This record gives sequence, structure tokens and C-alpha cells, in this order.
Amino acid sequence: MTGKNSGMDIKTYIKTVFLFLFLFLIVNIVKTAYASSAASSPSGIALPGETESSPLSAPGRIKISLASAIKRALSNQGNILKAEHIISERMDLKKAAYAGLLPDIAVNAGGIWTRTKNRYPVFASANGMRELIGQIGLTVPIFDPKIYGEISLAGNNLKAAEYRLRLARLFTAARITQYFYGLILLKDEIKIERKALYGAKKILTAAKIGYKAGSLPRFDVVQTELMTADLQTNLEILKSKVKSFERMFLMEIFYGNVHPAKLSLLIPVPESAGLYRRVPPLNSLISSAVKKQPLLKIARAEIESAKASVSISKAGKLPSIQGGAAYGEDTVNSFDSPDLGWQFFVMLNVPIYNFGLHKGYIDAANERLMALKSAESAVKLSVKKRLTIDYGRAAASKKKIYGAKILVKKSYEAFKMTKEGYLAGAFNALELQESQNNWIKSRLELAKAVNEFYLAISQLDIDMGIIPSGDGKL
Repeated sequence: MTGKNSGMDIKTYIKTVFLFLFLFLIVNIVKTAYASSAASSPSGIALPGETESSPLSAPGRIKISLASAIKRALSNQGNILKAEHIISERMDLKKAAYAGLLPDIAVNAGGIWTRTKNRYPVFASANGMRELIGQIGLTVPIFDPKIYGEISLAGNNLKAAEYRLRLARLFTAARITQYFYGLILLKDEIKIERKALYGAKKILTAAKIGYKAGSLPRFDVVQTELMTADLQTNLEILKSKVKSFERMFLMEIFYGNVHPAKLSLLIPVPESAGLYRRVPPLNSLISSAVKKQPLLKIARAEIESAKASVSISKAGKLPSIQGGAAYGEDTVNSFDSPDLGWQFFVMLNVPIYNFGLHKGYIDAANERLMALKSAESAVKLSVKKRLTIDYGRAAASKKKIYGAKILVKKSYEAFKMTKEGYLAGAFNALELQESQNNWIKSRLELAKAVNEFYLAISQLDIDMGIIPSGDGKL
């Protein structure tokens, strides 16, 4: 019995070992298949400039700079796609206008049916019961001022459409820039509030220890708890704002599709950044804007289009010359002389009087031209005013950075001394809270000043018709 039992134990042991090895092989096969499928399917959200060799740093996390965000938004905005289609339309119209200078080939066919009375035709022009005339003709415009004006109008309209595309891209960049720096400011505020909350919790712990030791009254503990709760509430509010801003920002760069991801904004913004950036003189910025700003280019292109419209209206009063050739055949006389022969002609059309039709068109076109010239002056003044305002903001924020840095340093020293005095019993919780609020406020002012400087620099780029890069350089 013992030998049989030992034999059965050995068989059971061998079966168990084989079962374990089989399960181990199955698990390895499943892991290998999962790893290969995970490697073949990219995780994360692809952004411009990213390839399979340089994926996102982690699944569900987006690291993006201002330039990349603008590039991503420019590739999918509906107003930009609309402007591109309008350019294609204007190119087709320009081709059609040039086609007016080419010869025109046409086939003409006409039939005449007549009834005769006593074998005499009713109409003197009829040659029989049924007459069919066919003709093929070639017409060549020799001189037509209206066609030349239409060509000029089509070319200027195409230029205006191209400048409107640039303007649409510029407006998109401006919107993305506002979202980008708004998010940066909110994230900076969250960092400041978190650091202040961390310090407040340490003070609260020390206050409770002091209260138990009898060195601090109960009021100071309650006041410190209120200060900590207030910081916690402000932090939660800022987190909600950041989430809302991130959703809107992601909708802009992904055009309506919100991708749940943690957003990291890449921008070199040290606290002393604005102190070392040199802003060019205002006059050089204005002269550059006059050359590059799409708003002014659109205004100039519309003026040229209005001039072309005036020339088209005036062309209605000018003579035009056409030349051509035609060949025809008459079926009734097919047994005698079916060939109508060749015709060659040159036609001069001279308008004499049309009851003021062309005069009205000319006057309307001239009025539109004068209106567009006035609009150009208004646009130029608006661009200069916008540049002056943003230039003043950049200069003011640069000075504000310098003052805010000094204020942060002094307010931190005051808070540090107040905190030490509070823990020693020399100050109460209200004085500590006021000192902490001043320190937090000074740090927020510094973050706002740096943010305002970079935003003003980017806005100056936009004012000059340049898509901002986010590095603070003009």
C-alpha cells in the first residue's frame, strides 16, 4: 500500500508541475501579445512636430508651447478653411476674367418653316417649305476696356482674399495667446496658494501645540484654522477655473474635441524675464506694422478693386473692337449652291447715349472708392493706436516686474518675522494673517506682471501682423 501511495503521489506531483508550466506559458503568451498591441497603438494625443520616435511624455498628458498650440489651432479652424476656399474661388474668377481675352467659338443653327399659297412663299425671305441654316463662327476681342478692367478687379479681389486668410490666422493666434497666458496666470496663482496653504498648515499645527502648552490662546488657534480654510477654498476655486480654461483651450487647439488630459504649458518665464527684454522703439514698430499688418493690406487691395470697378464702369462709354470669321451652309439650296461661304468681319461698337446708365455706375464706383480710402485712414489710425496701447502695457509691466520683485522680498521678510513673533506670542493671529495676505498678494502681483509683459509682447507681434512665438522676442 505504501508503494502504491508513493507512486500515486509522484504521478500527482508530475501532473501538478506540468499544469503549472502550461499556465506559465499561457500567461507569457498573453503578456507578449498585449505588449505588442500596446506598442503598435499610440497612447496620448499627437501634436504637430511629434513623431513615433518622440511621443508624448506620458499617456494622457500634453506638454505644449504657445507656438505649437497656435500651429495646432491654425490647422483646423473653420474660419481659416473658409478663407482658403474663398481664395480658390477668387483664383477661378481670375482665370475666367483672363479667358475673356481668348477667342470665342460657337455653332449657330436655325430653322424656318413657311407655307406657300399657289406655290408662292408667304415670306420673301423664305426659299421653300423648310429651311435650315447652320453656321460655325469664331469671335476674337481685339480691344475691349471692360475685359481689362475685369481682369484687374479679379486680381485685386484675389489679393484681398489672401490677406483675409492671413488676418484669420492672426485672429486665431491672438485668441490662442489669450487662452495660453490666462492659463499660465491661473496655474501660477495655484502654485502660490498651494505654498501658502502648506505654510498655513504648519502654522496651524504649531498653534495647536502652543495652545496645549498654554502659550497661545484659543482665539489664535481658531483664527489660524479660518485662515487655513480660506486658503483651501481659494485653491479649490482656482482649480475649477483652471479646468474650465483648459477645456476651452483644448477645444480651440483640437477644434471642438475635448481630450481628457493633464495640460502642461511650456514657456521660459522666469520672474526676472521682463527686466532683460528690450522692446524696440515705437516708431520702428509702427513702420513695420504699416508694411505687414493684414488689415492695412486688405484696405489697400479693396481700394485697388474699387479703382478697377471705376475703370469697368467707364469702359461702358468707350468703344470696343471685335473681329471674327464664320462659315455657313443652307440645306434648301443643297443641290444648287449649298455653301453659304466664309464671312470675315471687324466690328466697332461705339456707345452714343444710354439715358445716364453708365454715368450712374461711374458715380457709384467713385463714391465707393472715396469711402474705401477713408476706411484705410481709419484702419491705419486704429493700428497705430493699438500699437501705442500695447507698447505702453509692455513698458508698464516691465517696470511693474521690478517693483513687484522688491515688494515680494520685503513682504516675505515681514511675514517671516511676524510668523516667528506669533509663535513666540508677540503677535496675534490677525496680524499673522494680514502679513501672510500681503506676502501672497505681492507674489500674485509679480506673477501678473510677468504674465502681462509676455502677453503685451505677443500682442505687439499680432499688432504688427506677426504670429507670436511665445519667447518674448520682437
